[in-house]
Amino acid sequence: MAHLLVQQRFEEFDRWKAVFDRLAPTRAAASCRSTAVFRNLEDPHEVVVLFEFDDLALAREHMGSAELHAAWRDAGVTDPGTRTVLAAVPEGSGR
Repeated sequence: MAHLLVQQRFEEFDRWKAVFDRLAPTRAAASCRSTAVFRNLEDPHEVVVLFEFDDLALAREHMGSAELHAAWRDAGVTDPGTRTVLAAVPEGSGR
């Protein structure tokens, strides 16, 4: 299981969120189990989203898809931002 942390900028939150919500079935097809959206309190044009995927290869395919990039245009994304792949560290683990 992998987590993907995305930081992204957009023109208007409600527009961005409507497109994000519309993409839920597409994310599920890419093995996304859950999402957590965090809005930057100091910058209303920025979100950080934490995704949990079962299959990192499917996640990467989704993130590079033409469908997602077209959705970003629909959502008013001004900067697709950064993407960081993360692995959870079990409690008590030194790794």
